[in-house]
Amino acid sequence: MTMHSTLLPGQIAPDLIVPKVGGGNWSLADTESENFVIIDFYRGWHCPRCKLHILDLKTKLARFEDRGVACVAISMDAQDRAERAVAEWGLEGMEIGYELSEEQARAWGLYLTDAINECEPRRFSEPATIMVFPKTGEIYSVVYGSNPFNRIHATDVLEGLDAVLARNYPARGSAI
Repeated sequence: MTMHSTLLPGQIAPDLIVPKVGGGNWSLADTESENFVIIDFYRGWHCPRCKLHILDLKTKLARFEDRGVACVAISMDAQDRAERAVAEWGLEGMEIGYELSEEQARAWGLYLTDAINECEPRRFSEPATIMVFPKTGEIYSVVYGSNPFNRIHATDVLEGLDAVLARNYPARGSAI
């Protein structure tokens, strides 16, 4: 059995480069923003809860950008499934990465799930929302889920960002 470990705030984020819908690659190292990069890992096109979550994030992208925060949503989906999610969910204009490898998912501490029906890919990652300082690559905040339901909502993240930025609030949760 493979051991599972999660990332801690204060650690340097693993490298992350994935293809993105619309062409090219999305790279953490190449992402520029004033304050944070939010990486929203989602289960994939098969997940109706992911649709609601990612749509909510998309409707608030301008509010994140106003705070100097870049956002991307990434799954282990193959290209066709990621393109289908963008088209069917109305995600045009949002950075959507795909083909996250199992090795990358493990490096980021994501929980992995094996399919229970034919609509699901053979193996996929469960959701996580991870905030990274773009200039240093240091992890600021990590929220992991082991199922589709326990998620941090975009409005809560925005509210928290306002407090973090106003008070220069440090990363928490790194004590072992």
